[in-house]
Amino acid sequence: MEAGVGKAASEEELVELLVSGATEGAPVETSLRTDQRVLARVTDGIYRQPAAALRELISNAYDADATRVTIRTERPEFRRMSVDDNGNGMSPKTLVRLLHHIGGSTKRTSMGADFGVTDITNPDVSPGGRPLIGKIGIGLFSVAQLTQTFQIVTKTRGDDHQTVASVLLRQYTEGLRELEDSTYEAGKVRVWREPVPDTEKQGTSIVLTAIRPQTRETLRSIQKWSSVFASEDEITKRMKPPRYHVGIVDEARPNYLKDLGRGEYTELPWKLGDEGPSAMREVVGSVWRALNEGIPNPSIEGLFDDYLQMIWSLSLAAPLPYLNGHPFDLKSTRDLKIYSIDARRGAEPKPIALDGSIALREVAGLGSKVKECQDFEVQIDEVSLLRPISFTRFATTGATLQDSLLFVGRHREEFPAYDVEMSGGPLEFQAYFLVSPKIVPVEHRGVKIRVNDASGLPFDSKFMDFPVAEGRRLAQITCEIFVTEGFDGALNIDRESFNYSHAHVRALTKWLHLALRKVIAEEKRLGERARRSRRQTEVANAAEQAAAIVDRVWGDRADVLVADPPPVTIIGRNQPRTSDSGGYIFTDRVVGEVVGPNMQQRKEKASQLVTAITQVLAAYNLLDALDPEDQEDLLVAIREIAEVLVS
Repeated sequence: MEAGVGKAASEEELVELLVSGATEGAPVETSLRTDQRVLARVTDGIYRQPAAALRELISNAYDADATRVTIRTERPEFRRMSVDDNGNGMSPKTLVRLLHHIGGSTKRTSMGADFGVTDITNPDVSPGGRPLIGKIGIGLFSVAQLTQTFQIVTKTRGDDHQTVASVLLRQYTEGLRELEDSTYEAGKVRVWREPVPDTEKQGTSIVLTAIRPQTRETLRSIQKWSSVFASEDEITKRMKPPRYHVGIVDEARPNYLKDLGRGEYTELPWKLGDEGPSAMREVVGSVWRALNEGIPNPSIEGLFDDYLQMIWSLSLAAPLPYLNGHPFDLKSTRDLKIYSIDARRGAEPKPIALDGSIALREVAGLGSKVKECQDFEVQIDEVSLLRPISFTRFATTGATLQDSLLFVGRHREEFPAYDVEMSGGPLEFQAYFLVSPKIVPVEHRGVKIRVNDASGLPFDSKFMDFPVAEGRRLAQITCEIFVTEGFDGALNIDRESFNYSHAHVRALTKWLHLALRKVIAEEKRLGERARRSRRQTEVANAAEQAAAIVDRVWGDRADVLVADPPPVTIIGRNQPRTSDSGGYIFTDRVVGEVVGPNMQQRKEKASQLVTAITQVLAAYNLLDALDPEDQEDLLVAIREIAEVLVS
């Protein structure tokens, strides 16, 4: 603290010092304070979609070391929902702390262990050792997006009672008058204890009653269906119905679904009887089926109603297993080329070969900091969520480069020139870039940032404002960045955006853009090599086909005494014509002037054309009566006509 700078502990003391003139030439230091109304406004409406609220409840369960979360939505009415987990549960002490200190989480604090929410020695991990997702203490109250009334039922292992809290949230009102020095009252809660027979059972249940009308409308896709059923004279453009949906409640008969024509009431991606991971695989498979059935760029928004979109969104957000395994655990590949990438200047991508016995993470030196979460399952109704990204199935197009490419890399930055308060401490992450002829679905184009394997951010198709105009190539790339240290302080309170001025965001963005340039450059290089190889193959194939035609002609000419077509040699115009092979020698005038792109391949193809024409004419004895100059004139004319008609 600077010399001569005093301190003011209270608001009244600071006012007194300022008014009395005591601060002239002697500044006073005080603390910035946040009014309780700010927190009230935050808890009331920070989360934009129902999926975001459920995402926060799933994160809370994960932080409580749950291995299973079960969400029941009572679709298609969505009048009531429940979220059950088998985590550590909350003691009465922990629950009361939560209710009385919204926004005052004990996670990541020295008090965490006392309340049973963190490890005894490390406040940044759960009692079971999981890196914590939450930190502020408002996740539970994300349910304000869904309802104003809910019940918490929670129990810890060994307790013969469960604790129940019935909560009525208060809707924030701008014009509501409060005493200036009072704590904002977020709502009312009734708490009690109930005996239970099973003392070993543990976990927490959140029961959401009286779901908000606007939330029900969202989950029931009312806006989408209204556009589908819009009358012809309405201004609203009629939309096609979603290919997959849970149906729509018939307004005339609320207990029945509306007949959508031909006896169709609902169209789910999974079959009756499918449950668990198999149902999720059908959800993902439905997107690929759409591609195979002719939809060039399948999108989740176009294929699914809002309920199914929510399932997809949550499967991308939570720490969950991948559909077919983590990319860093690949041991063999098919239709996939792998490279390690270093964003430092001058470093080139290095090919990686997998032999089927050692995982990519070991070959590339990535280690085990980033790994697939195998002990956490989330089930929504009958669907067990899996991260819907595959590294064994790729879309194909007419693109020159048909193989998909996988680039993996890592980065750590210490920020030695900055104080921890300015930099936020070290930043460490690992990443992959998957380059494929087509990214399915289109919502997966871009970069997604995961902190402790969780993410509230969608894929950013602009790659954090990549400053190079590579729109077509960027549309062929999906990228995930797994942050293992740092960055959490850069996330905004809703965890759906971040502070672009934070040092960690700037550093990560810089690395991303440098790495992306290398990825694009390598894709261009491989594409050019593939195009060159294809052209060479085309020339070789054309030569074989032409030779077969010539052989057929010579075989059909019974009066030809020579068994094989004569050789044809093309020389420079100043070279002497010397040959004892009995063949034909022409100057390169017969090939013509060849300039521009792919000159070598085009010149070779012209030579093959002249050779084939010469050999066919020779089979009919149409050349030997002409002198060499007339022969060349004839060949030039035939070649030019052929090129004009073919081009």
